[in-house]
Amino acid sequence: MVYETFLETVKQSMKERLGPDFTLILQPITKNNGLILHGLCIGKEDERAAPTIYLNHFYESYQKGRPLNAILDDIMALYQSSPLPDDLPIEEFLSQEQIMEKVIFRLINEPANRELLKEVPHINYPQLDLSIIFYISFQKDEDSLLTVLIHNRHQKAWNRSTEELSLAAITNTPRLFPARIRSLPEAIKDIVKKSSEDEINEDTLEEFFDDSPLSPPMYVLSNSSGINGAGCLLYEGILKDFASCSGSDLIILPSSIHEVLIIPYNEDISFDELAETVFSINQEEVPEEDRLSNHIYYYSRSSGKLTIAFTSSAPIGTKNP
Repeated sequence: MVYETFLETVKQSMKERLGPDFTLILQPITKNNGLILHGLCIGKEDERAAPTIYLNHFYESYQKGRPLNAILDDIMALYQSSPLPDDLPIEEFLSQEQIMEKVIFRLINEPANRELLKEVPHINYPQLDLSIIFYISFQKDEDSLLTVLIHNRHQKAWNRSTEELSLAAITNTPRLFPARIRSLPEAIKDIVKKSSEDEINEDTLEEFFDDSPLSPPMYVLSNSSGINGAGCLLYEGILKDFASCSGSDLIILPSSIHEVLIIPYNEDISFDELAETVFSINQEEVPEEDRLSNHIYYYSRSSGKLTIAFTSSAPIGTKNP
């Protein structure tokens, strides 16, 4: 079954399962780095919003031999297990009085997102290959992250300039999503704890980790939620203070849109090798929609500026030959 036929078959089959009170719409959705995903939007007559379930990976499962009925069961289970919150704050999204307190920014790759950037207010950083875009955050706690991308039509309806959105986001984002810097071993330990089904104590963790310091030392910069935390790079004073504490300039490795690695600079570090490592990891380990850049960045204590340290010949989105 070809992809387009699969999408339509899933839509009609889910419509039969859910019944006449539901409206199902297939729609392509542009994600980070120009990735196009196809979502099944499932709307109910008495609901003001509708969840979207992406079907791309379900088609991959189908190609690998998973029966269609089993895939439909999976989609139904996903829909039933991920309901929209009962108190979805639609009124807040429509209220200009509350909008500006909820505007946040996220960091994305500029060359890989030029089509998206035509549709949304944004700010480019000429000295980098990055742009910031704006969202409305309806965060209530660390486990409840609901955001809406701000498009040009929203900006026009609210009569807000890009500068106004930027000023609000620069204030709101660090307040709602505080920065967090940890050593790389500490970050890995946290990941192991969160991914394990059983509670793991510190003594058990220590048995699996070598306590000898990394050379060079590496630190992970993200936000408190660990989601879209690369934007912490732009928080006021974050790199300046860390460089001051480390007594050196800084090298920034953009591991994903969710976090970056920081390495205190020393003369033994090879920029060429680091750039090759970043490119290789992006191609082999990081999902396309999570990639931030193939470049590495350099923060100078003397100038207080963040710039590209090494220009890779392969921009984000380039495939291995």
